[in-house]
Amino acid sequence: MSGNNTSKATNIIWSMLMGMVSFFIGGVLACFFIVRFDNYFIAPIIAGGIGGLLLGVFLRMGKKIGRMAISSTVALPIGFLGSFMLVEVLVGGFGLLFPSVAADLGNTGIADVGAIILMGIVFGILFGAMFYGRKSIKLFSVICGIVAVPFALLVNAMNSGHWIKTWLENLFVVFGKIDMNLLAVVMAFGSGIGLCIGLYNKSNKGHDEQSV
Repeated sequence: MSGNNTSKATNIIWSMLMGMVSFFIGGVLACFFIVRFDNYFIAPIIAGGIGGLLLGVFLRMGKKIGRMAISSTVALPIGFLGSFMLVEVLVGGFGLLFPSVAADLGNTGIADVGAIILMGIVFGILFGAMFYGRKSIKLFSVICGIVAVPFALLVNAMNSGHWIKTWLENLFVVFGKIDMNLLAVVMAFGSGIGLCIGLYNKSNKGHDEQSV
């Protein structure tokens, strides 16, 4: 029993790591595109398409690889750009009503952290609904939102001038000029759905075994 549980835990962790790696690659290629064409609207589509495709390949999804790539291609730009614009509108409206409070919140980076968490939630909802159906929305939204938290804090630290930004830029200098904020958000998405896929498959397998 313990060996079986260890195997399941390993599969879940592996799925999350593959999500992180897949979307890291997709994010790096998206950054290359930004440097070449200075286009932040197409870049998320590239990151989502390549990330989803690679994740499907790494997890040996077979015939589902295409659907995974399409789901990610649609969900990532909507989650990224849509949530960003929504937060900008909300923060802008709040700033008009309470300018002093909004200024204080802006200095703390809370808005940036909240925006990235919201991006993770929206991305999880869209990807889960498109790939597994509506029954997966709760799991994907909650997990993707939680997984986005450390990445959101990382982005906030980098925007605050923390030394970790310089360290990461030096670490990834081999890839050229990288938008570390974009890469962190894309990796949050990949880690989130990777973990969700591992948990969802484990849960469904358990139900299938009980039904037999």
